[in-house]
Amino acid sequence: MEVAKRKRTFLRPFFLLMVGLFFSVSVWAQQTTVRGTVKDATGEPVIGANVLVKGTSVGSITDYNGNYQITGVDPQKDILEFSFIGYKAIEVACNGKTQINVTLLEDTELLDEVVVIGYGQVRKSDATGSLSSVKADPSVRGLAPNAQDMLVGKIAGVQVTNGGGSPSSGATIRIRGGSSLSASNDPLIIVDGVPLDNQGIGGVGNMLSAINPTDIESFTVLKDASATAIYGSRASNGVIMITTRKGSSGKPRITYDGNVSVGVRVNEVDVLSGDEFRAFVQETFTGATNYDEVMGKLGTANTDWQDEIFRTAVSTEHNLSVYGSIKDALPYRVSAGYTNLNGILKTSNMERYTASIMLTPSLFQDHLKLNLNGKGMYIKNRFANQGSIGAAVAMDPTKPVYDTDSPYGGFYTWTGTDGNILGVATKNPVSMLELSNDESEVYNFIGSAQFDYKVHFLPELRLNLNLGLDYSSSEGGKYIPEFAPTDFLNGGYDGNWEQTRRNSLLDFYAQYAKDLNFLSSRFDVMGGYSWQHYWRKGNNHDYRISKFDEEGNPEVVSINSYETENYLVSFFGRLNYTIKDKYLFTFTLRNDGSSRFHEDNRWGLFPSAALAWRVINEDFLKDSKVVSDLKLRLGWGVTGQQDINQGDYPYLGRYQYAVGNQTNYISGYNNGTPNWISVMRPTSFNPDLKWESTTTYNIGIDYGFWNNRISGALDVYYRKTKDLINAETKVAAGTNFGEYVVANIGSLKNIGTEFSVNVIAIDQKDWKWEIGGNFAYNKNEIIELSYGDNKNALRRYGNTGGDGGFQLMAHSVGNPAGMYYVYEQIYDTDGKPIEGLYKDRNNDGQINENDLYLHHKPTPDWTFGLNTKLTWKAWDLSVAGHGSIGNYNYNAIAANNAEVGAPRVYANEFLSNRVKTAFDTNFQTKKVLSDYYVQDASFFRIDNITLGWSFKKIFKAPLSGRVYGSVQNPVVFTKYDGLDPEVSGGVDNDFYPRPLTMIFGVNINF
Repeated sequence: MEVAKRKRTFLRPFFLLMVGLFFSVSVWAQQTTVRGTVKDATGEPVIGANVLVKGTSVGSITDYNGNYQITGVDPQKDILEFSFIGYKAIEVACNGKTQINVTLLEDTELLDEVVVIGYGQVRKSDATGSLSSVKADPSVRGLAPNAQDMLVGKIAGVQVTNGGGSPSSGATIRIRGGSSLSASNDPLIIVDGVPLDNQGIGGVGNMLSAINPTDIESFTVLKDASATAIYGSRASNGVIMITTRKGSSGKPRITYDGNVSVGVRVNEVDVLSGDEFRAFVQETFTGATNYDEVMGKLGTANTDWQDEIFRTAVSTEHNLSVYGSIKDALPYRVSAGYTNLNGILKTSNMERYTASIMLTPSLFQDHLKLNLNGKGMYIKNRFANQGSIGAAVAMDPTKPVYDTDSPYGGFYTWTGTDGNILGVATKNPVSMLELSNDESEVYNFIGSAQFDYKVHFLPELRLNLNLGLDYSSSEGGKYIPEFAPTDFLNGGYDGNWEQTRRNSLLDFYAQYAKDLNFLSSRFDVMGGYSWQHYWRKGNNHDYRISKFDEEGNPEVVSINSYETENYLVSFFGRLNYTIKDKYLFTFTLRNDGSSRFHEDNRWGLFPSAALAWRVINEDFLKDSKVVSDLKLRLGWGVTGQQDINQGDYPYLGRYQYAVGNQTNYISGYNNGTPNWISVMRPTSFNPDLKWESTTTYNIGIDYGFWNNRISGALDVYYRKTKDLINAETKVAAGTNFGEYVVANIGSLKNIGTEFSVNVIAIDQKDWKWEIGGNFAYNKNEIIELSYGDNKNALRRYGNTGGDGGFQLMAHSVGNPAGMYYVYEQIYDTDGKPIEGLYKDRNNDGQINENDLYLHHKPTPDWTFGLNTKLTWKAWDLSVAGHGSIGNYNYNAIAANNAEVGAPRVYANEFLSNRVKTAFDTNFQTKKVLSDYYVQDASFFRIDNITLGWSFKKIFKAPLSGRVYGSVQNPVVFTKYDGLDPEVSGGVDNDFYPRPLTMIFGVNINF
């Protein structure tokens, strides 16, 4: 029932303007008009229902109020046929009547939701693997300029963390935790059958920017191996399948979606104001020998540097689509979109143009179905220097933004007693934005042509060919003038780059399905071949502006070019077998070959198997008035990983040119200038590198009660990854051309559970209230990390940021991946941290690196999402939110601005401001490896609150639509002390804050 309601709500606006009459093509003996009304079971009018005189083309469709009329009916003989998508068609004999009212009932069998899976689709009730499907509902999405924004908090076990408030930021998507340490943990994303390249697009922070969210019809997330193994080579981290909207039969219809949004900054790092800083400096340096020098450095301004770099950002979005069918033979949908998204950090902007076309004709009496689609994008980004955020925290608030006498672009800049710029001093944050022009322009095309042929002489056999292309051309440049404070000593910067990439796809498979009398069973067998080619080419040329080499040319910073490619070739098959519509069995097998591995290790075999029992179809539940759905699932499978983040040829011995003067040699001199000869040096390689593989076990239950007024799923899983592709494996000296090589070492596991529930609390004629929630728990543990299975193995990485940063994170056997590796702070009786005093954990009488310990992790134990939607007549109110529990952040902003000692406030002839949290500790120097700065970042965020009003017509105009207002990111509940608890990777440093955004939008259909 819930699915039916959603589908009816989704389809109704598309028929609001299909008002008209089908004119008779025959001559009837009697020209009688029959009228009536078509309604659904709740009494609501069914708009756009077809009403036909049986056996003829004479008919009509219902109007806004469900009314129809047909002229040319013989009321004594004729029968009327009533039909509408999602409802059972009925026939009614006129029997002399000229007024016939009918009620259409929902076709629950038809509305048994069909979901997209790998190489095909199934009824959701027939799925044996763990998968979740989300329909794109514009009425609850709020501001979602990128596709992944629509998934936030919607699916159990899927964590989406965007990169903050930047218009061009990407997102980190994790499905059931990470399965790798050095290789990619990103899921495979497939758009209309085309797998995207996880390496992304140059000049675009988010590769999903290429897809206009208003074009998306649904997301299907494949989570366990029994569902993902059909994509074995890239499915260890799950699969996200995006299906875009198609055309439909009938006359052309037009839809316009547009909104205006205003984003504002809601919080800031609490630092000393100008007056507070002057008083603090005076108190700190009173009695010091350099008192007069320091006081002379103070200015008279009261500058809030964070106010100076942030702004109120106004953005707009417009989308227009036209869809229908040409002579009922060629359904089509064409759309165009424009987005101008301004960030709250000055100079940040994303301007995007998108266009798409979808053609879905059927030929030869539906034996050949074509799906032709193309999506194009042009995007222009201007990237703001996010280092200005950290500079705004540290910059002296007594200094002005501008200085008319400054030779550095008119911006105040720290200079020394010799009048020269201070290279180590904090740079003017506003100059970092306004004197840097970092832009990119990107063209992207994603298209596919799918041919599905049902063989004429054997209709049980289908042949499917899918040709796909993902192509992009990017260019960009960064220009910093030679007088800019940030690059004055370097001579400015002028850099340009280009990238072209192409991802080509050919898939072919045959599928044979047959119903058998034996045990009332059905089998469906599929086998196919896949070929995919990834090709990338690019270059960069970076120069100084005011520095020159011996020949008078601009000094080279970097010149580089590359061209690389890799191939994936696969054979795959799947068998589905169903007995009595109760017992379901699925087996898949995929054999993948990747050019990234040596020919001896190139192929990987990835099997999976799943069983499901549709308990609801058993006799003891078939007539139950309480249980409306119950299915048990059991799955096992193996998936692979070849997105290894080590280039395309890690197994192959290669040579590369030395950079600059490194490892070059001098061949004589020219007028005293050395002639440097570039040399080529070998790189480390590993011919034994092979597939990383992940084995998953999954047990699940799909449930529904009281006609699915309450429905959802529960899953428990265990995942183990072995032969981890470890990028930093130390080898014995002299055995390779580097100290570290990439190798298959170690294993890890993930154990977790997921629960989702959807409740229709109220379902009446004028009122409907829906509530949804999902919760997921995941525990990650490293089992092996070194040769010989050393239980004490530990690998450090990451950085605390700031001056002379320290390695902050570590992988260790027996612990979750990526924990903080810090000292255990000791506190006084008042609960204040004692500077430099840490616990001697190994009891050797001294404090050193041997006392560092593993303390918390940035990944959460629990993730959850909550949403609700209340509809009353034409009004709707929705609230959506998500959160996490058990995740910790390293507050790098606080840690790197904590010292209040005089030598740290004034050094090298410049002053640095302090964060107010520094006075909670009164540390005289930075203590960046104290666990004091590892802080609980559990949170619950209300993502959006949306209020909308729908209308069927205005002033009798032939249009319908919806007007809405939305508030994005209105509130976050957390104990975290930093700007925002939701930080990808857990290190909170120069974080671009998420704005509070107010949106006004309109949707019009005509």
